[in-house]
Amino acid sequence: MKKALIITSLVAMLGASAVMADYGFGGGKGMDRMKTFLGLSDTQAAQVDSIMQEQHARMQALHDETNQRIQALLTPDQAAKFQQMEQQRGERKGNRMGGAPQGNMQPPAANNWGSF
Repeated sequence: MKKALIITSLVAMLGASAVMADYGFGGGKGMDRMKTFLGLSDTQAAQVDSIMQEQHARMQALHDETNQRIQALLTPDQAAKFQQMEQQRGERKGNRMGGAPQGNMQPPAANNWGSF
């Protein structure tokens, strides 16, 4: 039960970070919105983008390390289920990146940027 809670928490945390990237905290269209809303110069936007890319890499490394530590605790059957769970998470993430937002979040155009 404790392992399931840890795994669920990890997946939720990483999913939230992916959603944050979709909603204006990463490169691409989100960076354009942030640049416009904050009035960032090109130099500032490049620096923010660099910081966000660095943070994404650190989060991915933490995710990978966490998965390795979790799998070391699991039985072979549990490890196979965990890998399946991770694959499904990746597929859902891929669908979110190309599709409509999921859950109760509003699309970026409807976001209240003043509450930053």
